[in-house]
Amino acid sequence: MKIIQYSLAAAALLASSNALAQKAGQTRDQAQAASAKKFRNLDADGNGKGSPAELAAFMTKAAEKRGETMDQARIDRRFKRLDTDGDGAVSAAELLVEDLAKFDKADVNHNGVIDASEAQ
Repeated sequence: MKIIQYSLAAAALLASSNALAQKAGQTRDQAQAASAKKFRNLDADGNGKGSPAELAAFMTKAAEKRGETMDQARIDRRFKRLDTDGDGAVSAAELLVEDLAKFDKADVNHNGVIDASEAQ
């Protein structure tokens, strides 16, 4: 039983570290530009708002590129986490907050650049 619990914990840790993957040499400004590009890809209809359906399509496509599948519960959790103002849509600003938080967490020495030792 403990082996299963440890295995599940290890898998969760690996999944969360993959979500924080940053490129060596990336600056905070580059992370901000990447977030804007990601939002443009998410916002399929170009109305400036990411709907639940758009987020589902975006996340599913990204998972498929990694050879993974995406389940609705995971999409729903991410949407809820991103939609901080509760308006039923994800804005570029809401996505940017999450992306910069990931960058800042990876930038352990807080120099504004992901050094080789910080990159995942």
